[in-house]
Amino acid sequence: MLTWDFNFRTGGRARLVRGVSHLRLASDGRIAWHRDYWDAAGELYETVPVLGAVMRFLRRRLAA
Repeated sequence: MLTWDFNFRTGGRARLVRGVSHLRLASDGRIAWHRDYWDAAGELYETVPVLGAVMRFLRRRLAA
């Protein structure tokens, strides 16, 4: 497992998405399998103006 931070700018604002990569190595040490995991809803979709409001509403409803 490998943790990572993806820093980028959009619309003049700095953004950060945190994630984890699950790697499996082949016998020669090269990466044979790779899958990334990250919270797209919480760290990306909620920052989009209209979509963000919908995502935050759904998150509150599901938590209730």
